[in-house]
Amino acid sequence: MVKVFYLSSLEERAGKSFLSIGFIQKLKKEGKKFTYFKPIGVPRSAFTNKADPDVGFILNTVYQTDLPYDFISPVSIPDAYYIDLVDASKKEEFLQKIKNAYNKITKDMDYIIIEGNPSLRKFIRVGLDDASIAQVLGINELIYISTESSDRCIDNIFFTKNYFDFRKVGIVGILFNKIDYEYIARIEELTEDHISRYEIPVLGIVEKSIELFSPRVNEIKEQIGGELINEQASSGLNNLVETFLIGAMNSQAALKYLRQVKQAAFITGGDRTDLAMAALDQDVSVLILTGFIQPDMGVITAANNKGIPIILSPSDTYTTMRNLERLKPGIQEDEIEKVLELIEKKINWDLLL
Repeated sequence: MVKVFYLSSLEERAGKSFLSIGFIQKLKKEGKKFTYFKPIGVPRSAFTNKADPDVGFILNTVYQTDLPYDFISPVSIPDAYYIDLVDASKKEEFLQKIKNAYNKITKDMDYIIIEGNPSLRKFIRVGLDDASIAQVLGINELIYISTESSDRCIDNIFFTKNYFDFRKVGIVGILFNKIDYEYIARIEELTEDHISRYEIPVLGIVEKSIELFSPRVNEIKEQIGGELINEQASSGLNNLVETFLIGAMNSQAALKYLRQVKQAAFITGGDRTDLAMAALDQDVSVLILTGFIQPDMGVITAANNKGIPIILSPSDTYTTMRNLERLKPGIQEDEIEKVLELIEKKINWDLLL
């Protein structure tokens, strides 16, 4: 009988694709027969390619298979306008598609990695949530992923446990993911005092990696629909961005904040030459100029000299930041081995395999 790793989370952006990549590599390294499955893919847009970019990345890198894409991710529901596009009448059709694909890909397999919906709440209105899908597939237990680096994680864990009990679904264990380094000791303390006594296994604590969970400049450019205006610094599109800083003050005040951060994306208007020049003297990964206002040539020259890309955003500063809040950084091909190192070291595989 196939052993199931169904990755689920209460919150979105919990790193399920990241963990799937790690699980795939670990099972491959152990020589196990396994498959990967994402019941509901989430394409970038409602009216473009229906493929989920995360599934596409996994199929092109760590899990190359002869199985058709529709077997790996049988249902496609875009994040935008999905309330209008999917209603309860689609429930049985979609669940049957998921069940048929699941039965086909799990044949002769020892393990299956299932990447759940963005959150446990997603699609619950139409009965396509993780708990409903698990029940249809005959899966009795899910892996719960917690990403809170605060004591709120305990409330979320027990809320989820109570919800699962109500839905008659069990928890394989809790996997803490993307946890701030300084909070790991507290997680271990909470595990001993509040989790273990309820016989809920903790499968591992994966530290938040700046390198793996930070976006690249190129991802930021795509997210905001921006334009690179200094091709000479195009190599900087691969720069990591650890933090975002908005320049809406005088240059002296901006320097105070710029000196406290590193690898920042500095966002300001194209007409703020003083702020742009101040930022270029500090540790910035990219300069984002809003309102599609072309900067002074001196700014472009200074950026080129330092290899710092300048991205023109077509939106105002507020809208640009709102778009960036929805950014979901992906794992890059050159980071895949680092994912395995982190996953292999931080997860208790004896509890899983």
